Amino acid sequence: MKISQRLYLTVMPAILGVLLMGALVYWGQYARTAPSVIVFGGSIAALASLALTWSNARYVSGRIERLATGAATHRAAASATSMSNAAAVTANPRDEIDEIERAVDRLSSAVELAEASQADRERLFERRAQDYARLLATVADASAQRLEEVRLPLHILLENHFGELNDNQEEMLGAARAAAEAADADMVSLRQIAELDLGERPLRKDRIKPSEVIEALRPLLVAAADSEGIAVEVEIAPLLPAVDGDRALLQDALATLMRGALTSAPAGSRVQVRVDRDGRFIRFGVAGGGTPPLSVRWAAAGRVVDAHGGAVERRTDGLWITLPVSRAAR
Repeated sequence: MKISQRLYLTVMPAILGVLLMGALVYWGQYARTAPSVIVFGGSIAALASLALTWSNARYVSGRIERLATGAATHRAAASATSMSNAAAVTANPRDEIDEIERAVDRLSSAVELAEASQADRERLFERRAQDYARLLATVADASAQRLEEVRLPLHILLENHFGELNDNQEEMLGAARAAAEAADADMVSLRQIAELDLGERPLRKDRIKPSEVIEALRPLLVAAADSEGIAVEVEIAPLLPAVDGDRALLQDALATLMRGALTSAPAGSRVQVRVDRDGRFIRFGVAGGGTPPLSVRWAAAGRVVDAHGGAVERRTDGLWITLPVSRAAR
């Protein structure tokens, strides 16, 4: 029996009550044995009960039928049931609730399979990321060794003249040494990225005041801005709480990120370096700064900020770096 039929059957007591009240009205009034107020009051109550029961039965049965229709659509795409299940269905016909339960079971199974598959993919991606980080560290170490083998002969040739070199030869050797030193610096940054991703780089827990960091970086930032013809203004909010982290790594990362944003701003523009508090974070900003191209040193600096629980956000209005406030200052 369907649920809608069961709901409509619940109307029967109300119908029976109306009939009984009608009989009471007829025979009660005829014999003058029941008060008129009770008779008419009971009739109104029975009619109201019938109306409410009928309305609720129609509403609930309609909703269940719509749900069952949707469940039947899912069932049409499912595989056929076994013979034992078919025999059971024949003995006990399905109703809408059965369809809904089966649909929920199928959806639950699908969700479990999707979650298991997602977990497998995440584990696979994590293993691959670790493999890539180890490979990156190996390549960085090997490349740094080979670059050192190149830098040393170049240094010897430039510092100790074993023969006369013309200006062009000295310029080429100097450019080769500068390129080797730049490549070596990139290899160091790559090695740092790999160590941070693998968790092999120990981080100090220094108590760092944001105002002290910016004051230490102010001459560097002003000099970088002046060399590009950019006006820079530094604004530090008062009474900023400290942050926890590796002072040397964080200061170098902030210098790399903020200097890159400054030097990428259009010539002649005005840039503002801001330090303020945003909830549970300290925010370092270069408002009006540009967006430098992604480089190895920039990526390494971003990894340092990430390792300290912060984030680097490049927006149209500049660069913004957030670091969590020290737990002792929250």
